[in-house]
Amino acid sequence: MPPADFPQETRGPGFAALRRGRQCCSGDGACPELVERISRLPQSPAPAERGRASAASRAVALRVGGFTLLELLVVMGIILIALAALVPAVTSLSKSGGRRAALNSLLGGIEQARAEAIKSSQATYVVFPAFTSGTQSTLDRYNYRSYAIFEDDAANPGNVKQLTDWKSFPTGVALRAAGTAALSNLADPAALTPSVAFSFPPDASAAPFKCFKFNSNGEVQAPAGNVLLCIFEGYVNSGSEVATTKDGSGNPSAVEYLMVSQFTGRAEPTASP
Repeated sequence: MPPADFPQETRGPGFAALRRGRQCCSGDGACPELVERISRLPQSPAPAERGRASAASRAVALRVGGFTLLELLVVMGIILIALAALVPAVTSLSKSGGRRAALNSLLGGIEQARAEAIKSSQATYVVFPAFTSGTQSTLDRYNYRSYAIFEDDAANPGNVKQLTDWKSFPTGVALRAAGTAALSNLADPAALTPSVAFSFPPDASAAPFKCFKFNSNGEVQAPAGNVLLCIFEGYVNSGSEVATTKDGSGNPSAVEYLMVSQFTGRAEPTASP
């Protein structure tokens, strides 16, 4: 047993020192040097103090591992600001991609019509809806924003047959209805020689159409000249353009042009009219 003058609260290291001290002390008294050393050892906290320290440690751990409501609100605010700045850029990129997709579709369709005219020795037509009548769903999906290819029907002279489905452009883009590259500059099917009539199975009430015609040599026969088309961001409502991207004069500013050469029938993108 330790001597009476040992600190009573001593635990662990004190007892170890006591055992070592028995080897250097004689009699019943404790080694003074050893007593001094033990008294300087850190004392183990009482149970109540250990409980308070443990609770404080848990509180610190919770504080370090979590977020306050204010911090969460600040982070959410930053995210919302970033999204608000990002959405216009993404929308603009999407519309630009739509214009390019419509342009590429037209380039492929025009080349298909030209090649078919040369192959079959029959006139072909690239036909566009320029409707002033039809159901609203038809106008929204096809009007000034689709095309199809027709060909003279050799088995039924004076009639035409449809070679492709109606191909619609991506949402948000359309062909211009006004200006130097408008659909109104194309040929009226009823004014061609001979005249032709195009059908529109999705909506029999929809009319009229505009077109240009390739002869069997792959040349543009009608209208008499180069064909210029323009794709813009917006739509056409009752023959009037509604542009979603405008310049200072109110004209469409985000556009793609293509020109079809009268003598070669080749379609190419062009920077301006």
